[in-house]
Amino acid sequence: MLLEKLITPKPKTTLYFIVFSLIFLTIPIIKNYSFDFFNSSRYGVFFFLASAFFILLHAFGLNNLIYKNDVIKKENLIIATVFVLLNTFNLQASINLFSSFLMLFFLNYLLESYQKEYPFNEIFCSSFILSVIIIINPVLIIMYVLFIICSLVFSYSNWRSYFVSFLGLCMPWIFYFMYISVAGQKFDLNLIYTVSSISFKDLEIINLLKNHQNVFIIFGLITLISILEFFNWLYKKSIRSRKSFFIILAYLILSIVISCFGSTYQWYIVITPLSILIANYFTYTKKRNLANILFYVFIFTSFYYRWNIMI
Repeated sequence: MLLEKLITPKPKTTLYFIVFSLIFLTIPIIKNYSFDFFNSSRYGVFFFLASAFFILLHAFGLNNLIYKNDVIKKENLIIATVFVLLNTFNLQASINLFSSFLMLFFLNYLLESYQKEYPFNEIFCSSFILSVIIIINPVLIIMYVLFIICSLVFSYSNWRSYFVSFLGLCMPWIFYFMYISVAGQKFDLNLIYTVSSISFKDLEIINLLKNHQNVFIIFGLITLISILEFFNWLYKKSIRSRKSFFIILAYLILSIVISCFGSTYQWYIVITPLSILIANYFTYTKKRNLANILFYVFIFTSFYYRWNIMI
């Protein structure tokens, strides 16, 4: 079965996965080269192909991050595969794709702070990376709540941790003040942060659900089963894995909040935590026949909508 091959991947399996991912992600070019997105810019095709490689890099980065931090202990390619398949609707979420990629480093430092008596290096690095993300995508300042949750779950919530975190978060300001002092320029907040309007995107969400209701039903069913499976197996997981998953769930909830109130493509950041949750189900469930059936349905649905809806 395909899932079993992805759970214990061989080098040949990894190569097949790369080829599969690139074919899947470049379907819009294969199907219709005259799509408006490619005509809007002289370099449209180049940037689209570059984004396909970047998504693949993102998938491998996420896969390695979760395995390295013992969130999912079985070395596998399922997380990367799920991440690629969840990119069904992605065409031009460039800023959010880059933000999501940087969030991997933020999440990695948070998870590495587990059981460290003085995790100040991890705290500072995670906060600094978040500050960079906020510059390019200000609405993600909400993700600072994830650090607070992590400090409570990993039991290092104290004034020194928050001070170091605040220092890392302020580093762009410090660099900026040093720059304007040397250059003799005026202080301008917009050079660092340009906060867009934040409001609940009810009409956009409704339209998205209406236009792609079938695929959302299937993705939603798999997500629901994954959540139920997670809570059924939660008590059997190691303490580190259990605590890490609480952080992943908080990441998912915050991502959903941001996607509901942010710009059109903010939904993209939901893919990372959702991939981890779904991959956990496909990796550990004892109902292997059902899992394989759902996985094949997942692949078919993603291919079908990538071919027909995206163009």
